[in-house]
This record gives sequence, structure tokens and C-alpha cells, in this order.
Amino acid sequence: MDRDVKNSIEIGIAWCGPIFVITYLIFWIFMGHNSPPPNFVGMTPQELVSEHYGKHQTSISIGMAMSTVIGLLYLPWTCLLASKMKETEGGSHALSNMELMGGTLTAWLLAFCCAIWLVCATQVNVLAAEVIYTIHAFTWYIYDMTYMITTVQLTGLGLWTIFNKKQTMFPVWAGWAAIAVGIIFIPLTLIAYVPDGPFAVGGVWNFYIVFGTWGFAFFTPYSYYMLKALYSERHELKMVAATA
Repeated sequence: MDRDVKNSIEIGIAWCGPIFVITYLIFWIFMGHNSPPPNFVGMTPQELVSEHYGKHQTSISIGMAMSTVIGLLYLPWTCLLASKMKETEGGSHALSNMELMGGTLTAWLLAFCCAIWLVCATQVNVLAAEVIYTIHAFTWYIYDMTYMITTVQLTGLGLWTIFNKKQTMFPVWAGWAAIAVGIIFIPLTLIAYVPDGPFAVGGVWNFYIVFGTWGFAFFTPYSYYMLKALYSERHELKMVAATA
């Protein structure tokens, strides 16, 4: 493939990441009324239906439908990052494969769980409150408590960033930040047992800190430095073409 075409395609793929984050925030958090999500562990099925799905049915339906589609934009961004890792990883691709597989499964969860919450919203007047509650809780446990998928992704990426001396795209501190974010996920295990407080499903730690650090300590720097490198490459290609 022509280098200029390859660079243009990669820039387009790199922008899938920021587009995913911004639009997912709009549809999942605001239209999906997850700001914060209801602490269902301390609620009755009737309370969950009346205060969440019944009260905001249309908004949640639209938010979850769009999030189901948008969540998978994380996949091409993950694939591009893995391909950049492989370029300097040498004979072993263990770390890039950890990033690729972890990111792929994370993208699937981001879409899959929203599709199930969409069922809760669209069928709230058809299914019994107990069924809605069971589906809602089951999906949250999948969404949060399978965090090891993303932790594997961040660990592979972090180790590659720190110890691969050939790579110059990302600073070492970004690798340590990625690993730290993966560790911060661990208290998500508590959501099944804590109805309120910082470790509840909508608590300060398990919602705002966990999701906030993922966005600002991991996703933002890796998106920024990847786009910076790709645009620098575009500039170099233009300079070479102009010289020729």
C-alpha cells in the first residue's frame, strides 16, 4: 500500500477513538441516565422500574441503542494500536496480542451490555419488574466485574511502552499510567455486595474514579500521542513529496 494512503487510513482509524469516547459519553451517560447509574443493589425491582426505566424509557432506549453501535468504534482504534506495537515488538507479539484481545473483548462488552439494557428499556411495560431487575443487575455484573479483560489490555500496553526501547511514540509515564488504571479497576468486584458508598455501582470510586481515570490517564494520552505521530508522519511525507 502507498505510504500516503496508509497514513491517511491510519489517521482516520485513530480518530475513531476520540469519536467513540465523546459520543459514548453523550448517549450512555446522559441519554442513558447513567450519571451516576442507579445503585440497584439497594433497590427493589419496583423502585428500579419506576425510578429508572419507567421514568426515562424513551431516553434510555435511544441512548442504549446508539451506545450499542458506537461502542464498537473502540475496536478499530484498538487494532491500530496493536499494529503500531507489532512494528517494534520484534519476534514476540505477546504484549500486542494482550492489547488486541483485551481491547477487542472490551469493545464487545461496551456494545453487548448496552444491547441488553436496551431490552430492559423497550420491554419495561411488558416484562415483570423482577425480570427487568434481574436482567439489569446481571448485565451490570458483566459490564463491571469482567474488568480483567481491560486490565489485560492495559497491562500488555503498559509493559510494551515501558520496556520496549525501540518505540518512541509514547512516553514511559503513559505506560505506568495504563498499568495503574488496570489496578484501579479491582474494587469493581465489590459492586455485588455494596448498596451505597464509594464502592457501589454508582459510587465515587467505582464509577467516577474508575471511568474517569480510564479516560484521562489511559485513553487521552494514548490517543493524543498516536495522532501526533501519525500527523508528524503525514508532514514528513509531504516534505519528501515537495522535495522530489
